[in-house]
Amino acid sequence: MPDLIETFSALISAYGVFLTARRSLLGWPISLIATLLYGWIFYRAHLYADTILQVIFGIGILYGWVLWHAESQRKASTSDFVKNLPPRPLYWPAAAIGALSTLFLTIGWSLILKYWSDDPIPLMDAALSSASLLAQFWTARRYRASWLLWSAIDLIYTGLFITRGLYPTAALYAGFIGIALYGYTAWRPRPH
Repeated sequence: MPDLIETFSALISAYGVFLTARRSLLGWPISLIATLLYGWIFYRAHLYADTILQVIFGIGILYGWVLWHAESQRKASTSDFVKNLPPRPLYWPAAAIGALSTLFLTIGWSLILKYWSDDPIPLMDAALSSASLLAQFWTARRYRASWLLWSAIDLIYTGLFITRGLYPTAALYAGFIGIALYGYTAWRPRPH
């Protein structure tokens, strides 16, 4: 029988990400609730990097929410949807800095998990968590490429959650792949 908190968290999380893909400010607070719930779920599953990631995601979600809200106010948006805030292109220097930062964070985090936790897969847990932080930052900055990174991360996470017996979460992350591809399409630059 699936855990009801996990199932509820999966549904809320999917809705929050879908709203963010549609560029709705409401996606941020809904995602914050899901993040808090998933922090508890991952802690219980001994996925410690993912537990810490949920705390950092909470901070990133607050950052994205404040950033999008402030920018929408400057654009005089009267709607919950901030489609007047265009996605930004990701240029190679920012992509390279992000990739190197993710690599260094992965190495450090995996060593901590290997020597000071009972995480069964410290390198994968650290790598996915580190890449997720980059994707979260890119989403807050409205880089369209964030959705391609999310789809790759979510594909790997789907398999990981199946191996940990987190079936509703695995289904959620499989669905996130579709939402990420939708977000990439929806964030297509519009002609002026």
